[in-house]
Amino acid sequence: MLKIQTAQKLFPILALAGCLVAVAPLVTRADSLPGFTLFSGVDPSNQLSYRLDSGYRNTTDRYSLKLPGSKINRLGAAQIQITYPDYYKGKFDDKAIEVFAGGKSIPVESVEWNRENQTIQIDLAKRLKTKGEIEVVLNNVQNPDGGGMYYFTCQVKSSAEFPVARYVGTWILSIE
Repeated sequence: MLKIQTAQKLFPILALAGCLVAVAPLVTRADSLPGFTLFSGVDPSNQLSYRLDSGYRNTTDRYSLKLPGSKINRLGAAQIQITYPDYYKGKFDDKAIEVFAGGKSIPVESVEWNRENQTIQIDLAKRLKTKGEIEVVLNNVQNPDGGGMYYFTCQVKSSAEFPVARYVGTWILSIE
């Protein structure tokens, strides 16, 4: 049988270990979907992957939205346009948006967040041609007060001379 002194020494250690086990899932949580989505209305080949640093409502977050290079095709991309639903009540910091290709930062000429039309338009300094993954990072996003699923769609324009936007895909963001 354990002595009382031994039990008194072990109790704080066991209590601390129990707290660490309970907190670990909260610390490591980060969405990186699409994963497996049923009944989304979006063809699986058009579902784009993403990662949210937090994913919780009413918090400051960072969205890493990924575009496969195969979707950009040989025409490249001079402008990336992201459209989100009107019921999404989050806020974006248009001065903290970055674009990466192959892990390297791509110069951004301008970013326009149009709140009335629910769009973010990113004009790149030069047309981007890549077969690798492109990542659009939205920093300092204020997540909406209400959780839910939000469909962010992406269109790309190749150049000003050819102003027709091509649909690239949809990110199905889940905020708890």
